[in-house]
Amino acid sequence: MSRWRNERGAAAVEFALLLPLLVVILFGIIAFGIALMRTVNYVSAAREGARYAAVHCRPESTSCTPTLIQDRVTQSANGNPIGPGTPAADRDCVVTPGQPVTVSWDQQVPVHIPLLPDLSFTMTVSGTFRCE
Repeated sequence: MSRWRNERGAAAVEFALLLPLLVVILFGIIAFGIALMRTVNYVSAAREGARYAAVHCRPESTSCTPTLIQDRVTQSANGNPIGPGTPAADRDCVVTPGQPVTVSWDQQVPVHIPLLPDLSFTMTVSGTFRCE
């Protein structure tokens, strides 16, 4: 009987020791899932910007400006902030029809996990389409 009394709080102590590790793992999974979702969203927005540049920047078109391409990317990002770079097309489809146009920018993706240092990273996001 005295043997069991000595081990009475062992499970609570073990749980208290493992709880911070479990919390870091749980929030790490959530934070990396959010970062992956944002990365996929940014790549999709870059492709949408490149498609807009390829279709609307034709030789007979007058409705294509860098600002309109940026607006299209921002709108396609579904509320995720764009930056620190600015989306820009690498070529003008009015001058080079049939060539690929790439819209790209540098994007910071935040990864915040409690009890760990900031794991945010910066990536170059790009999307390419052929000029119409």
